[in-house]
Amino acid sequence: DGYPTSAWFQWGTTTNYGNLTSATGLGSGTNALSLSAPLAGLALGVTYHFRVAATNDNGLVYGGDQSFTTLGPPQVSTLPATAVSTGSATLNGTVNPNGWPTTAWFQWGTTINYGSLTSVADLGSGTAAVPLSAPLAGLTPGVTYHFRVAATNDYGLAYGSDQSFTTTTSPSEFNYTINNGSITITGYTGPGGAVTIPDWINGLPVTSIGYNAFTDCTRLTNLTIPNSLTSIERQAFWHCTNLASISVDGLNSTYSSVNGVLFNKTQTTLVQYPAGIAATSYTIPDSVTSIGEGAFEFGARLTNVSIPNGVTSIGDYAFWACNSLTNPTIPNSVTNIGDSAFAECASLTSITIPNRVTRIGVGTFSDCTRLTSLTIPDSVTTIGTNAFFDCAGLTNVTIGSGVTDIRLFAFYECTNLTALHFEGNAPSLGGYVFQDDNRATVYYLPGATGWGTTFGGLPTALWTQVPTLQASPQSQTAEAASAVGLRVQASNPLPLFYSWYLNATNLLSSGTNWQLELTNLQGSQSGVYTAVISNVLGAITSAPARLNVIAAVERRPVPGVKVTGEAGSLLNVDSADSLSPAPNWTPLGSISLTSTSQYYFDVTLPLQPQRFYRAWQTGAPSVVPSLDLHLVPAITLTGAIGHSVRLDYINQFGPTDAWFTLDMVTLTNTSQLYFDTSAWQQSPRLYRLVPSP
Repeated sequence: DGYPTSAWFQWGTTTNYGNLTSATGLGSGTNALSLSAPLAGLALGVTYHFRVAATNDNGLVYGGDQSFTTLGPPQVSTLPATAVSTGSATLNGTVNPNGWPTTAWFQWGTTINYGSLTSVADLGSGTAAVPLSAPLAGLTPGVTYHFRVAATNDYGLAYGSDQSFTTTTSPSEFNYTINNGSITITGYTGPGGAVTIPDWINGLPVTSIGYNAFTDCTRLTNLTIPNSLTSIERQAFWHCTNLASISVDGLNSTYSSVNGVLFNKTQTTLVQYPAGIAATSYTIPDSVTSIGEGAFEFGARLTNVSIPNGVTSIGDYAFWACNSLTNPTIPNSVTNIGDSAFAECASLTSITIPNRVTRIGVGTFSDCTRLTSLTIPDSVTTIGTNAFFDCAGLTNVTIGSGVTDIRLFAFYECTNLTALHFEGNAPSLGGYVFQDDNRATVYYLPGATGWGTTFGGLPTALWTQVPTLQASPQSQTAEAASAVGLRVQASNPLPLFYSWYLNATNLLSSGTNWQLELTNLQGSQSGVYTAVISNVLGAITSAPARLNVIAAVERRPVPGVKVTGEAGSLLNVDSADSLSPAPNWTPLGSISLTSTSQYYFDVTLPLQPQRFYRAWQTGAPSVVPSLDLHLVPAITLTGAIGHSVRLDYINQFGPTDAWFTLDMVTLTNTSQLYFDTSAWQQSPRLYRLVPSP
């Protein structure tokens, strides 16, 4: 374009380029000129991008992106197998020859070592991906096979990624019924292992797995269900204690499998967690809003389940017989807990029922034999038949004011039940509600109606008292950045509520926690702490406890070896970290006794977790030397040499102004240790340093 111009190429493996050719001067003409540049040392089988660039006094311009692929080994991709049946399947893949004569085949076998090859195919020398497939026959039903594509040309050998498939199990191994032109699997008679349910049996689609279809099938390890399946009934895999995973064969199923856990297609309902899966803890995804019927049924190895906020329903039998499950947290979003949902969860010791649940169902917590206490919220209106049947560990139950109906056998054989607290009017009772609960006493609120001298055969008493204070929190002193705990003790048959205050107005916490934990203390947390303890009848306030937060004084515990012997004698002190098999005694120092007993302090860093000491002297002493050992606080004193420092101490618990002077020390170093031998067997102490002129 009539101006002096130079040009070059940008090139590289991405459109960020990163490399330049040498610049070429093209003069200042007005006609297009050709430009070329050779590249060498490129990698085989790699795609490169490039564009031209040119500049003159009027600016810099770039040409469009172009690309090329160097000749190299084939590019291969292994695709899923198709036409999988009881004894055959078709392997699939693609191969790009990359412009060089190429042959290809499949490796396959029951492990990733493969061991078998298909016939070799000639795929030509094109530059586009070519499909490759190979049929397999004579396979074993119910077995998982691995395979991958392999291809070679003069530039090298390439392998695709591993894929696998499981041959279907012979239809003769299944019992089934025919309903409305579709198949329901009702039983399994095969050898077990990895089992694939076929999509079709005798020309009809398999659409359902029936009740108890695989019950007690301990031989089953992995199960693949067909994409034609639309329903799985409860207890379908009950007692399949070696079942490690469930997967879905195909993409069109009503179900989806994520890491071996079965969901509905939208993954909002958890359908089945394999009963035998080895994991002891499982976090339900946030997408789940419903836990289906029998979802975790008989998950005997499961100890912990995290249920996300957003789940609104826990289905019938959802956690039935999960006898290792310990105290799952049920979020407040839950409005429905189904029949027998937690029945036979023998390791449950406590459970919190959300305050949006309106019904405790039939047998919901029956045979939870370790459940000790329970509060049923005001939102619940009905406690169902057998709801807490045979909860022999249950001692204390609070029943909310909304409960109007308690059904047959609801608390039958809760033989250790001692207290029933009702917060509303007397509900209607079914038969044998409290059968064999002979030690239970019923408490109810003043003014509640429907109460007589007995309730369902149990004696009743009237709640008339506010909480009784048994112990107030203790005043104490604490160092900055440390942690302290304040405790209050109160008693009452009613559930108690605790509110903790700083300086009477600053509310720190409220709830059922009778202890207040303060961590990383700061000076602003000094002040007066009180606890208000309340129930539905009233409240009491604890005596005030003062907390004083002081600056930390550097100190550490050191072994204090107290040596006893003849005054004026010279004793040697040794240490060893072990007495077995033969102690390796290391000299620590010597002490010239100015009295009959004197300390030697072992300030070795780091302090060993175990150390032994001995004291000895030469000659025949008139007093045999001995020693005693305990840990002594070693306090670091700092200041100018020749200046004095007063060291005070205070007991951690007690008045926060009761300081005692321990010693006045004149410094011989800018930093030296002071050993508080008087602290032995005393209350925990804190210290302060006061400079003295």
